[in-house]
Amino acid sequence: MATYVIGFEEERDRDFLKSFRHLVHYDPDQVQLLYATPHRWTPFYETVENRRVIETDTRRWDYKHQVIASPGVPAWRVFCWFKLIEVMIQLRPKVLKRMLFHRDPDYRHAMRWYTRIGRRVWFHEVFEFLFKTRHHKGNLTLKQFLGTNFAEREYSMNTKTEAPKALVSLKN
Repeated sequence: MATYVIGFEEERDRDFLKSFRHLVHYDPDQVQLLYATPHRWTPFYETVENRRVIETDTRRWDYKHQVIASPGVPAWRVFCWFKLIEVMIQLRPKVLKRMLFHRDPDYRHAMRWYTRIGRRVWFHEVFEFLFKTRHHKGNLTLKQFLGTNFAEREYSMNTKTEAPKALVSLKN
């Protein structure tokens, strides 16, 4: 299983092709692609706070929906690359051969099960994108939409200060 996140950089079409080649190099049997999702309590938020928000329903900020725009590639094409990479990785002849003829029956069973579930999810996500997704068209930036970064409040991610005093007193 390989997990791969897209949306960190100002990607272009050639970057998606490079990502595909990179994943092929790892030779995974299954791949899980995710979108970079800038939650306010992460350091990533501050690096992309001026990017345009295309998904204003925060219930969909789940790593499986594109929520910030990629300036170099329209959202529909990012989605197409996303889905194409998933299919091209998991339908490679080497992967199909392992899924069908691997010597371990438990492995074959697990890969078939995962492929069956993944196929249903894949078609559901394509249907949802085509018929239910309505991206925000305005120039609303991430900072305008959600406000300032909370990374400093997240002490587990903060290397510059100690834990909050309440937590320190619990340890004593």
